[in-house]
Amino acid sequence: MNTSNGKIFSVRMFVFAGMVALLVPGLGMGKALEETGVGAGARSLAIGEGGAAALSGAESLYWNPAGILGGQGPEFILGHTAWVEDLSTEAGAAVVPFGSLGSMGVCASWQTYSGIEERDSLGNLVKTYNLTTGSGSVAWAYPFMKRYSAGISAGFLVQNGVKVNETGIPLGLGVRAEFGDIAVGLSGQDLLSSRPACNVSTSYRMIPGGYGLFLSGGAIIREMEMRIGAGAELAVVRMVKVRLGYQVPLEKTHLGGFSNLTAGFGLVYRAFGLDYAFLPLGDIGQVHRIQLTYRLGEGSATETAKQQ
Repeated sequence: MNTSNGKIFSVRMFVFAGMVALLVPGLGMGKALEETGVGAGARSLAIGEGGAAALSGAESLYWNPAGILGGQGPEFILGHTAWVEDLSTEAGAAVVPFGSLGSMGVCASWQTYSGIEERDSLGNLVKTYNLTTGSGSVAWAYPFMKRYSAGISAGFLVQNGVKVNETGIPLGLGVRAEFGDIAVGLSGQDLLSSRPACNVSTSYRMIPGGYGLFLSGGAIIREMEMRIGAGAELAVVRMVKVRLGYQVPLEKTHLGGFSNLTAGFGLVYRAFGLDYAFLPLGDIGQVHRIQLTYRLGEGSATETAKQQ
């Protein structure tokens, strides 16, 4: 390693250490949202989530650690999700590439469910609880055989309240491969928990370039949460993308009303990106998610979007 590369490596290690110190203690990881059937990441939600394991970039930390590989510089995302009355979630993720050594990332989220009521058989209020969930994770991905990448993530999961006090160590494993404009991904999440999940996905950049069309689809398999999803992303102009997706639950959800259709948009300008996603949950309410992205060391977010 020459002096110049050594300085770059040292700076990126410093940046990565700072991200861990800032994100993990204060927030926790986006997997906690999956317990509610709502994943993480605005782009993946807007295109139906089924193809999430085939995506790349910092958002992949929530779905497939192998997808964090490939960026030209550090990438940071911050997200806010609002749904079901006063429930909201804050999330963050960051990825730093280290050249031939692969990429490292950290992701986090934290959510609180307030005023949960316990009632007896006559409907009388017995007690009111607050449920807090959060987790934190660090991931590493490494390339092999040119087309492939493998990743691993590990961290902590904490839940307390409603007669439950639980701490776990979520473990994630994933692989991703690219064959021209086609990408496939396979990941396992929460492998040491009582409810492990599997996500198998594929994506196809049907029309490459800044005005392209992107298609994705796949399945998410978890106890009491099995669904398939598919979606599309169209760049109507170079800096504006519109997204549409659909989720098909494989188990009865009891949501009622209108649900399963997802939609959103993305805006990019130089190193900045803004994404929004919407998901109706029938009689329960709606999910609104907004996400900010910032990428260092790249000429524009548009160029990064082409890579995804």
